[in-house]
Amino acid sequence: MKLSFTRIFTLLAGLSTGLAANAQQDPHYSQFMHNKLVLNPGFAGNGDKFCFTGLQRTQWTGFGGGTEAGGVPRGAAPTNLVASFNAPVGNKLGVGLHLLRDELGFEVSINPTLSLSYKQQLKNGDVLAIGASAGLMQKSLDGTKLRPQEEGDPKIPTSAVSGSTMDFGAGIYYTKQSLMGFDDFYVGLSASHLNQGSVTYEWNGGSTMVNTKMHYYLMTGAKYNLSSQISLEPNILIKKDPAKIQADLNCYAVWNGSLYGGLTWRPMDAAVVLLGYRPQALQNLYVGYSYDLTTTRILNYSSGSHEIMLRYCFGISIPKTYKPPVPVLTPRFM
Repeated sequence: MKLSFTRIFTLLAGLSTGLAANAQQDPHYSQFMHNKLVLNPGFAGNGDKFCFTGLQRTQWTGFGGGTEAGGVPRGAAPTNLVASFNAPVGNKLGVGLHLLRDELGFEVSINPTLSLSYKQQLKNGDVLAIGASAGLMQKSLDGTKLRPQEEGDPKIPTSAVSGSTMDFGAGIYYTKQSLMGFDDFYVGLSASHLNQGSVTYEWNGGSTMVNTKMHYYLMTGAKYNLSSQISLEPNILIKKDPAKIQADLNCYAVWNGSLYGGLTWRPMDAAVVLLGYRPQALQNLYVGYSYDLTTTRILNYSSGSHEIMLRYCFGISIPKTYKPPVPVLTPRFM
């Protein structure tokens, strides 16, 4: 049986507005290794530079959008936009701020989040950071575009609705300069939606809630130098939500610290090609791109997913104030 776009997105909207929806709520990123702040507040302030990052992900290109025969609207395919700022505060603290906009079907989520971390210097240059985040989850759903199978369903909005709730997260992030022949080793463990808040949609004739569920993330990676010009950078991300466990297995090849090329395997979902460029004359700038080739039946409706990322980092040196010596009179007594 062939499902129409409208039926698919009505189903997704129904799941997202059910009383106890347990589907994955957090968007995923193929370039997660360059977007760690969104997944782990313990990453806030990592390193010694101020960094701005922008990322745009368009998932399942060609899937949904526009209208079907008869003027029935199709919901938008998942689209995600992230802007973030990350900075150290002295040697002990870090701060991060990110704004996330996620669109799925006829629903849009906007989440501004502030992250703070405390960093403890260990021996041999290792650093252990503990972070926490607090933000606002604001959701809106255009119920006028939904087409329920049964008219008058009290759990499906009939008008444009919106709601919000507080949202909290926590994480730890550990870095080690060298481990078993690898450099720049890192490992992080984090959880989102700790308070499992609820967004309430209300309209004339009914109301419903979107319940957030905790998501867990384990990430790790390192760098291995094959020669003075070529290195390999493997990264792993394991995601756990109420519905399933999913893993991203990635490896970059880096030439001369400038050209990046890599592959990611996301079992039962997609194979990913990643490219990146860091200009030799401007090492603080990084541009990345990824293409997901879907390996599920969604491939019949979509040409794949695209992700573009831009990051710029810079250091700030605070000049020391010079204070002239103050003469001190020290009389001698005979």
